[in-house]
Formats: sequence, structure tokens, C-alpha cells
Amino acid sequence: MVTSDSNAAPCGTSLPSSWPETLRLAAKPRHYDASATVFHRGQSVQAVYQVLSGRLLLRRDEAGGESITLQTAEPGDFVAEASLFSARYHCDGVCPVASQLLVLPKEAVLASLRADSTFAIDWIRLLSQQLMQSRARAERLTLRSPRERILQCLRLEADARGTFTLPGTLMQWARTLGMAHETLYRTLAQLEREGLVERDGPRFALCGSTRKDR
Repeated sequence: MVTSDSNAAPCGTSLPSSWPETLRLAAKPRHYDASATVFHRGQSVQAVYQVLSGRLLLRRDEAGGESITLQTAEPGDFVAEASLFSARYHCDGVCPVASQLLVLPKEAVLASLRADSTFAIDWIRLLSQQLMQSRARAERLTLRSPRERILQCLRLEADARGTFTLPGTLMQWARTLGMAHETLYRTLAQLEREGLVERDGPRFALCGSTRKDR
């Protein structure tokens, strides 16, 4: 089930002030109940979405009945941006839990890209960052050790000062790392005891030799 557009924008709905006002006004937050389908494969592309809370899965059903998850979008992630120049969606978008999404109408995004070169560059930069993060996540899941997955994430996704800031909760981070949250807590505590990781609230930083591979 999908509720009507929310009048009160939840935390995180505001797009960058440098983006065109017409786009920011056109973007609307919308609530989706657990198991709600946001869009279907083959449906005409109407919008790009940003996850504000909850999760959005991109799924594709195969001929043999198997359902493959192509992407798990967490808060802050944009979804269906690859379909912006397509006529139809190439997979299903499903919310596994109650979620809040920011809906950016396709035509508003395209018009902003045509009219505003600053926004166009920002959009390209955003997509490039998401692509690099997706590749890093795919590589991370090939690592067997929870310890290696955490260290790899801190090396590759830290900012210029060497600090990684949680985009959500520890439980959400554990999901993106492909491990149980109990495993994440335990491994982080061990890394802190060893002096390899420093934590300050939602911010983490590598220490000493663990930073050399960045």
C-alpha cells in the first residue's frame, strides 16, 4: 500500500540548495508500506527515487521462478537513475519494510539537466560516486572475513580526512556489509581494542598501518 504524499517533509528530504528550485519543488516524499511495489518491470518510467528511510530492493524475476536482487538501496541512495533515459523500468522496485522515498519526476529531472549545467555536473558526480560505491560493495562481499569487510569499507569510503561517517544506523551498515549486526558490533570492538580503528559516535577512522592501503 502507498499513502498519499506527505505534507510534512521528513528529515533528509531537502535536496541541495544549489539544485534547481523547480526540481526541489517537484520532488515529493511518499510513504510505502512493507512489501509495497514502487514500480514494476516493463512499466513506463515516471520517476527517480531517493531512499529517505527504510529500504528499496531492485528485483528481477527469472524464467525459472528465481528472484534476483540487483540492488539494495539504503537511506541516501538514489534508485532508478539508470532508467532516466529509458522508456520502461528493467526490474521491479519493492520496499521490504515500511519506507519513505523522495519521488523526483522524470520530466523534472530531465528538464533540469537540460537547463542547468551546474546541476548536470552535480548529477554526474553523484552517479559516479554511487557507481564506485556499488563496485566497492560488490568487491567487499567477496571477502570472507567480517574484519576484512569492515577495514575495506573504511579504506575506500572514508572522506579526505580519513573519516567514515555512518549513513544510517549500525544495523543498516551491517546489512550493507553482508553480516549480522552482532558480528559487526563484536568485530568493531575487537578492532578498537587492537588500536586499528578509532570511533567517535557515528564516525570511524583507521589508525596507523591500516590506512596505508587507501
